[in-house]
Amino acid sequence: MIKKYTIIDGYNVIGQSSRLKQLAQESLEEARIQLLIEIANYNARIADEMIVVFDAYDVKSHEREEVFHGIRVVYSREKETADAVIERLVYEMYEKHITTIKVVTSDLSEQHTIFGSGALRIPSREFINNLREEEINVAKDMVKMDNNKPRTRIEIDQKTKERLERLRRGDY
Repeated sequence: MIKKYTIIDGYNVIGQSSRLKQLAQESLEEARIQLLIEIANYNARIADEMIVVFDAYDVKSHEREEVFHGIRVVYSREKETADAVIERLVYEMYEKHITTIKVVTSDLSEQHTIFGSGALRIPSREFINNLREEEINVAKDMVKMDNNKPRTRIEIDQKTKERLERLRRGDY
């Protein structure tokens, strides 16, 4: 069975989205959470293993991972870029013929490196468009499901209602 991975440069996607970039100016944490929510919704239908990488280059910390609604979130360690983490992950996970790895980034040098490692590239703006399209598709599916719901009540004309009411009261 082919293993499918999508590795996302989180801050690169935030920087390419006008909405998330604006949100990040107010609160970087909120922008990250909003991106992760959108990716989780997207992943519910795509079913790749999703990994989102955020760099903590200027933050004094060790590399850490967490899981957010089924998405693996990696924060790089101090003095390590998200690009370096992504390159390492691609190198560790790639197995020719049984692995498909897509990397979401618009970083040109990163694109060249990942191509050499056997991964495919999705530009950040294209990925943002994919998120929006999937959001629209889910909304359409919800409307379709709502329209196809079985009826909970049987439509009955007024005369029949009156007869049933008399039966209910025992007035045959």
